[in-house]
Amino acid sequence: EPGRPRHGSGNGTRSGALRPCSQAPTPAPTPAPTPAPTPAPTPAPTPAPGTASVEGSFEIPGPFVLDSDVNSDLIENVSNNFTNRAQFLDDYSTVLGWVGGDDDIELFQVIGTDTPTAVELEMIKHDGDADNVEENADLDIFIINTDLDTISSSAGLDRFEYAEIPADPGEIFYIIVDHYRGYNSEATSYIIRNTPSSSNSQDIKTKLNESNADINIGKLLVGKTELFDDSSSNNNLRNEITTRMDGRPAKLIDISPQRLFEIVGLPSDEDYNSTLKNNFSDAYSKGRWQKATSLLRKKLPGLQVDLDYKKYLHVDFVKDPLHDAYQWWSFDIINLPEGLNILGSDVKPINVAVLDSGGPIEIDLAYKRSIFDSDRGWDMEDNDPLPDDVEFEQGQFSHGTHVGSTISMLNDGIDANGFGARVTPIRVCYQSGCGPTYEAYLFINGDENDSDTSWAERTAISKGLSVSELDEKLYAMNMSYGGGGSANSNACQKLAEISESGILIASSSGNGGINSMNYPAACPTVFSVAATNGIHRRSSYSSTNEMVDFAAPGGEYSDWNDDAIEDLVYAYARQEADMEDSPVPLVGAQGTSMSSPHGAGFLGLIKYYYETISKPFETNSDLPEILKYNHVEQMLKANLLTNDVNKEVREYDTTARPGRDDHLGYGIIDLEKSIKSIDAFKSGYFNSFDNLPYYESIPSVKLEPNVVSEFELSPNGRAGPEFNSVSYSFESDFLEVVDLGNLKFSVKIAEGYNSAGWILTPITFEFPLLSGVDLPYPGYEILASNVEVLFHIRGASVDLDIPALQVNLLDENDEVVVTSSTDILKGKGSIALTDISNGFYKLQVCSNINGDNIWCGSGELTGLSDVFEVSSSTASQVTLNIEATSEGVPNNAPVIISNPESSGATEAAVGQNYLYRVLAEDEDYEDENNPKNNGKPPRSWFDYSIELISQDDGSSGNFLSIDIIGEVTGTPQSGDGGAWTVRIGVSDRIDTTFQEFTLTVDE
Repeated sequence: EPGRPRHGSGNGTRSGALRPCSQAPTPAPTPAPTPAPTPAPTPAPTPAPGTASVEGSFEIPGPFVLDSDVNSDLIENVSNNFTNRAQFLDDYSTVLGWVGGDDDIELFQVIGTDTPTAVELEMIKHDGDADNVEENADLDIFIINTDLDTISSSAGLDRFEYAEIPADPGEIFYIIVDHYRGYNSEATSYIIRNTPSSSNSQDIKTKLNESNADINIGKLLVGKTELFDDSSSNNNLRNEITTRMDGRPAKLIDISPQRLFEIVGLPSDEDYNSTLKNNFSDAYSKGRWQKATSLLRKKLPGLQVDLDYKKYLHVDFVKDPLHDAYQWWSFDIINLPEGLNILGSDVKPINVAVLDSGGPIEIDLAYKRSIFDSDRGWDMEDNDPLPDDVEFEQGQFSHGTHVGSTISMLNDGIDANGFGARVTPIRVCYQSGCGPTYEAYLFINGDENDSDTSWAERTAISKGLSVSELDEKLYAMNMSYGGGGSANSNACQKLAEISESGILIASSSGNGGINSMNYPAACPTVFSVAATNGIHRRSSYSSTNEMVDFAAPGGEYSDWNDDAIEDLVYAYARQEADMEDSPVPLVGAQGTSMSSPHGAGFLGLIKYYYETISKPFETNSDLPEILKYNHVEQMLKANLLTNDVNKEVREYDTTARPGRDDHLGYGIIDLEKSIKSIDAFKSGYFNSFDNLPYYESIPSVKLEPNVVSEFELSPNGRAGPEFNSVSYSFESDFLEVVDLGNLKFSVKIAEGYNSAGWILTPITFEFPLLSGVDLPYPGYEILASNVEVLFHIRGASVDLDIPALQVNLLDENDEVVVTSSTDILKGKGSIALTDISNGFYKLQVCSNINGDNIWCGSGELTGLSDVFEVSSSTASQVTLNIEATSEGVPNNAPVIISNPESSGATEAAVGQNYLYRVLAEDEDYEDENNPKNNGKPPRSWFDYSIELISQDDGSSGNFLSIDIIGEVTGTPQSGDGGAWTVRIGVSDRIDTTFQEFTLTVDE
């Protein structure tokens, strides 16, 4: 029987004895019992095919570029490994690419714009742990120009690298992505994101500044921090570095590249072969030094390790024989004559340290007709007590003499005029470059340094006194040089100490033009001085950035005031013998190097007037006896020291910039106005630096499409409804701004604005004074305030073709129901799926450029629609964008801790104000200053979104909005009654957590 066991067959062995052939027949075996048949399983019913269809359309937002030699057999491979093969990128493009195997370098060509561009490189085969060099891929990024000079570079070990393309319209630059294979040869896809530098966070801006700088390979500025531990596990490494510091808390050390590479364990490159090393040796050397420095920082976290940034003098020069007729233009602009009429034009005990190329030799008129206290200074370049300007001695243009004599020329009716102050020359520069600047900071601050002396000791000796008997001090300090750096560097920290001691510090903002940053001017406690020409305009070269504090005359090779003479700043700058063709031994020059000494002289004078002449603290003990950085900063905010010349449109300035702006800061310094302001403290009109009249707000708002942001103004001191009114203006083509009352405002992108690109536009608030209010002096005004609004409208990548994409239809459980394929032509694609059953679905579109056959993986083009319902035989229309997507570093999602039910936020009423405060925590947040706040970020740390869906008809609502600190506000109107699904998103910019609840609006 079928299925029954068959016994006695096969090769089994019989039991029993042998019998003759006549043996009896063997009885039939007893059959085994037949088991009950097992019923066949009932198959699950096969669902009838659906009758609906899904039609999807999608595009890649642009500008977007796909690397031309990705690892995919489906895409034609075209090498882009040298400048003549570089792929072209439009402004602010996103790039998705791949490197590995023989493909060890990528080049992309870009055209400079009128603002700097931030370039972010993200590696996909990287887990976010910079120490995991054995498994992580390592890519570095470089920006070079057509001369193959390295303009910017970043070569660390992190998942992200940042570089910057400078503002230079029309110039060609190249972005180089180098696959560093010193530790491993891991292939990886990558994403490059180009954005306006101004759109990035302060932390990223700092990285951009660091990437831009020229550095001295072979030197590092190293300082001990609070975390320094003599028992560090890296004893040999720690001992070698600290030995080079000679027992000092901070020092610029010399160390050869080979030795640094060896002690930090950077793999040898003796046999290392790469396209970057062979063809771009300058970039390769700089990147290798940066990578070794990054390793040193990680191995010795208790040390602050700074690259030694090259500093350059900010000047151009030319002599002008007609100086005697026009030298005073620069002093007239800042009302120096009017101020000196009050202070007196004689030389005062106002000591200003000038860190530059030194001062003139004693036998020359430049020395005799200015006050250079060379016996109080030091030559940090040669480490000797003679800070003479070598270029001056050689008959060349002397930068230090020009800068110093601008401050200290005698007001004696001969040649030219000055500020009536004394200059201490400290030589740190030679032939346009500046070296031992940090040692000079130590010299000024009285710290241990290579000179084994200090300004106080040198000054005391020059007067025959001991240091304890010294009755003089430094009032101000000037630095007319700049380069790369960061706000938390050893240099900025030391300058902060000097500033806190009461010395007011001025530094040239730089000659880099629009949106360029320079250090030390950008250090937090240094006054950054921009340059103007003869008609109060920003000189074309003067750097603009958010750290500019004020402006002063710097000159320009143009005749803006139409007097047949170029608008230059004139001062002593050469030996008299070399000026025989000029009526006076003076030289005209332009640069923020010239504006900065105006600023330093000005700061010295107002400090002297406050502390020595006016002395308002004698009648008001709440006022400080020493005028410091923070006091001057408060006075700048209150419009007490400068003139806001940019507040109105002028003949050559078609854009008004009321209030503080990145071009001239708070305006051009005005000595006469400053004296009047200090007198207002003496009279009692102002009784504290903390309650001066001005308004504050957030400096900027970053908008997303269809999102409303809110902010508010905060009045200080007398500012308010009894002193002034408030008006505001904005560009209505771009923005919609609503006054919510009580100095609160909302802003969103203007309805209907959809032009692709980046927009940065201000909301300007002005504060007209009420008639009859008491003023500190005639003509006083409250300074306007600006909120910069930034947003980005994305277009489509119309020139992009991708021959193979996978399309997945996902069910409610994210399980794949249907898979198909499609392509993209001219940046757009479509798909039609048929025979779909009713239900809820999502549509997914993705690529496989990695060549690993993992569609929809990290480092791919992916797009995922919102959930949609298929409920009839008609076609469901779905649209979505597909974009380059990274896996993201290991991250904890935000946790929303506020409860709408317990806070009464589930009910609202028409005509009544609604408020729900969204509160969240995030384990990834760290507060270095206050560890107890770890995991509890401020509300503004998150990004927020809100969506309202009517439970009656599925329509969207807009009567509620969420601001930048997570406050949901609004007033339901007639027609908004009913039940609404509220969906709030809280994002840490990697993960987003959603909170959903029902809001019932009572009519």
